[in-house]
Amino acid sequence: MILRAPKCLIFSEANAWLEALPRAATSWMAGKEPSWAGFNLVAIGQSLNAKARNAVIRKTKEASLPWFLFEDRHQENADQVLSDPILPFLLSPNAQLSDETQDTLQLKTLVEIITTANSLLQPRQVMDSVMDQIAMLVPCEAWSVLILTEINDTKMLEFAATSGPKTESLVKHRIPSGEGIAGWVVEHNKPLIVNQPENDTRFFRDMDAQTQYKTENILAAPLISRGRTIGVIEMLNRRGQKGFSGIDLELVTIFVNPVAVAIENAYLFQKTELLTIQDDLTKLYNARHLSNCFDFELQRAKRLKQPLSVLFLDLDGFKGVNDRFGHLQGSRSLIEVAEIIKQAARETDIVGRYGGDEFMVILPATGTGGAFAVAERIRENVEKYQPRGHKLSASIGIASFPDHSAEKERLFALADKAMYWVKEHGKNGIAVARGDGFVKGEMPIHLKTED
Repeated sequence: MILRAPKCLIFSEANAWLEALPRAATSWMAGKEPSWAGFNLVAIGQSLNAKARNAVIRKTKEASLPWFLFEDRHQENADQVLSDPILPFLLSPNAQLSDETQDTLQLKTLVEIITTANSLLQPRQVMDSVMDQIAMLVPCEAWSVLILTEINDTKMLEFAATSGPKTESLVKHRIPSGEGIAGWVVEHNKPLIVNQPENDTRFFRDMDAQTQYKTENILAAPLISRGRTIGVIEMLNRRGQKGFSGIDLELVTIFVNPVAVAIENAYLFQKTELLTIQDDLTKLYNARHLSNCFDFELQRAKRLKQPLSVLFLDLDGFKGVNDRFGHLQGSRSLIEVAEIIKQAARETDIVGRYGGDEFMVILPATGTGGAFAVAERIRENVEKYQPRGHKLSASIGIASFPDHSAEKERLFALADKAMYWVKEHGKNGIAVARGDGFVKGEMPIHLKTED
């Protein structure tokens, strides 16, 4: 077998595989930075250790090149890969596929997509994996997956996953359904090629302006799962030829349906998983998940030698809301207080409902002083909230690792007792635990730590 001007950059440390390769192929060894020029596919050998393999995959994605893993650790495996009718095509830009080989390639990729998708549970993982595999068949500079969502009764397309230069900033960005090439595809349920977007009135130029990226050609296809359109995939700037072709469109449309089903299944799993960790009413994390999160954060804090704090919060006067206005208003107030606490906490904090009108906040890499500042902000904001004129306030207890204990149960108990100490001494305040008791001070504003 002779491979002319291979376009596949090969990363391998297995001697048997390297000896079996044509001299024109490029190999990689630890400490040697590869040149990406002239290549449009990357083969990554499993002989690389996990750290090196992950580094190569990361750099490959940064270079916007499709990639695949192969078994290169034994001579017989190398021979088998080289005899694969698919690999010569991938390695040689001048190779022509017979109909039989084309069918084999499509079937192989389809099987890999379905197998991979079924083994992944998170939507972003599914999207990254299957789109990388599709990009092996139809090489492109960048791609994105947009998912149809509804915000305030308005249909929007949200960038759920992207790959390529200057595209990561688009993740979670939303555009109105119906706008741009993606919007047209979703509304008409038809795939589309646009090889001169600058002359197409449907092209949404704001995206290029935002990312400073020049779109030269587009292939877009609707994601249809179980008869319902859930989004669209877009592939930008075809590699190896001037624009996308009808064959490209045909190839992509073969795979979008299983891709759509895999993505929807991942979202359904995510939704089901959320039900097991969320509080039904407030949508904050529930007590069980909070406990699991604290286990993880405590181990992390010990390993990194960082502090960790926990707040226990109980609402003062909440029973009066139920008694005066009924349980419907009580539930509404809990939802609103949950949002107040979430907004007052920091992005890195973990907020949950511990039960009834009690809440918990886990503060990673935060000592007593930082926890006190967050607690005071929460206390002030809760105090300002008066449902239907009824006054509420918060009693908050704080315990920290390593100051007060190195055990989860002890830290929880100390924070809980500190919180109840506040309730018994005027409410609407903050107490900080000590190993042998609790800091005492003036109430009802707050309690300060002792020097």
